[in-house]
Amino acid sequence: MSNTHAARRKALKALLASGQPLILPGAYDALSAQLAERAGFQATYLGSFAAAASGFGMPDVGLLTLNDMVDQTRRIVEATSVPVLADAENGFYDAPNIWRTIQAFEASGVCGVHIEDNLGGKHTSRPAGLLPPQQMAQKIRAAVDARTDPDFLVIARSDAAWVNHDADECLDRLESYIAAGADMVFAPALPAEALAGARERLAAPVMVAGDLLDVPGSDDPAHTITEYGQAGADVILLWYTLIGAATKNVTAVLDALRTHNDIAAVKESVTNQRDFEGLMGYDRFEQRSARYTAAPASS
Repeated sequence: MSNTHAARRKALKALLASGQPLILPGAYDALSAQLAERAGFQATYLGSFAAAASGFGMPDVGLLTLNDMVDQTRRIVEATSVPVLADAENGFYDAPNIWRTIQAFEASGVCGVHIEDNLGGKHTSRPAGLLPPQQMAQKIRAAVDARTDPDFLVIARSDAAWVNHDADECLDRLESYIAAGADMVFAPALPAEALAGARERLAAPVMVAGDLLDVPGSDDPAHTITEYGQAGADVILLWYTLIGAATKNVTAVLDALRTHNDIAAVKESVTNQRDFEGLMGYDRFEQRSARYTAAPASS
């Protein structure tokens, strides 16, 4: 195991123990993860929603494979120095084979993954379902057994508050997943007041989705980052914000170019090329180039 990987995992655990909610912007590729780090965020995340869109131009409807997610995660880990969490969907395998998922993500350098009980249909009108809680608990137990680094986080996600609109069922499921060994639980669409009322019974860090409510037509009550923090959320995940921002702003620039047929029309919306080259480390390449192309000193 890489010492760097181990150090990042310990750093994430220290952040979780700080008593302050950790705001986790969801990257969609290596560059967006670097920008999140440069902006001062202490950790980042890759979800399948962003990975499917940015890597393949496809919807997040179960099309990505284990290798697709691991490869994109590894690129983000290698491009940054902050802890990274990742989406492992439903674990990709049943309990006896989930070791392969944990092994692959551990090797990528990620600090942990979340595994969900959702059976599909997210982000669509297709009826969704949930894995029976006992079967999901066995997946969590198997994932914990499979890890080789005790600091690698196994995060259990329940979508009961999203799929069934049932906060009580969600909390009951999360309790059973904690009992199975989950280090953290993740509850998308769980209302802040439900979390506040149950925080003491959930004896593990809790992650919530802070920008799930960007979805038009959602009937869920909106909550701010502050409200979720006050309710006891340890991690507030902004899984959509960055890819949503990129899409909106790139579209605006393209529309302006088509309308005005002049690069000057978008100058203020585009990062200066020299500044961008500075972000990418072209100066470091020049330093290396000078070192290895200079004439060797005479003896």
